[in-house]
Amino acid sequence: MIAIVTGGTAGAAMGYVLQRARLCFHSAFAGLLTGRFLLGRSWLLGVAVAATGLSVLYLTPLADGLNQGLPFAPVADVVGGLVIGVGMAVAATCVSGLFFKLGSGMLGCAAGLGGWAAGELSVRQVVLPGPTLLPPGSAATLPALLGVPRVAFAFAFLAAVVAALSLWRHSRRGQWNWPVAGIALGVVTIVGWVLAGAGGASFGPSTVGAVAGLATGEPNWWLTAFLPGIVLGGAVAARVTGDLHVRGERPVRYVRLAVGGFLLGAGGWLAGGCTLGHGLSGVAQLNVSSWVVVAAVVGGIALTGAARVALAKAPGHR
Repeated sequence: MIAIVTGGTAGAAMGYVLQRARLCFHSAFAGLLTGRFLLGRSWLLGVAVAATGLSVLYLTPLADGLNQGLPFAPVADVVGGLVIGVGMAVAATCVSGLFFKLGSGMLGCAAGLGGWAAGELSVRQVVLPGPTLLPPGSAATLPALLGVPRVAFAFAFLAAVVAALSLWRHSRRGQWNWPVAGIALGVVTIVGWVLAGAGGASFGPSTVGAVAGLATGEPNWWLTAFLPGIVLGGAVAARVTGDLHVRGERPVRYVRLAVGGFLLGAGGWLAGGCTLGHGLSGVAQLNVSSWVVVAAVVGGIALTGAARVALAKAPGHR
């Protein structure tokens, strides 16, 4: 029961923040390729705030039982990240986006989530070849590679991010401006990790493993409650801002969401984390693997965009 309550609470808080900030990781990462950095700034500031909070959390008894770092297996990380990136480009959203947008009334997200679940289940027995260069734990983080304390690295990282982002104006986009969105994202990530520990889970905000756990009869109840919590939080935020309305999609859009969702589920399992697990919790842990996965995700988005341009220019294409 504690796991369900804490997981649902963490999910609702995350969904509320993502909806209020309209922070879809696809839009944030795709924007980096097209010079639109607004959501990217929110994400980077959120990561820096969360990294600082986690580094302090790891020094306290509250961190007992919490994951200290994800392993670095370059083949799985790069392949999985590329598949996630392609899936994001096809669906034009990320996994967490499917959840909080469903809460705002976007019915097509149900097709995307169905594909996502099928994708995770279809590859759960797949193990990609290649070595694990860094074992799980604190040794798999950037501070460990550099030989500096995690907390010192995190505070330096936060200072550098704040200094760099302060060059931009605090423009608004109809929801929270990017500094508010970034700070809120960082805080809700830290809270998510604290609630994960309180609920007996070892990892904070993520999506990978919930479906596989239910399918094998070994559910992670914290994570299982976290995901519908995102839907609830998104619904509450959409209600507050007046964005809550039920709407359908064109038939081709349902297909794209289902196919993209399938790739998101498969890629997340192969990479050992999704855009929440790697792109938020993992990079906040300062994992080498998570930063590699994020780079691969951006690469997958770029490759898909290039393929679309090439196809459009192909003879006979209409």
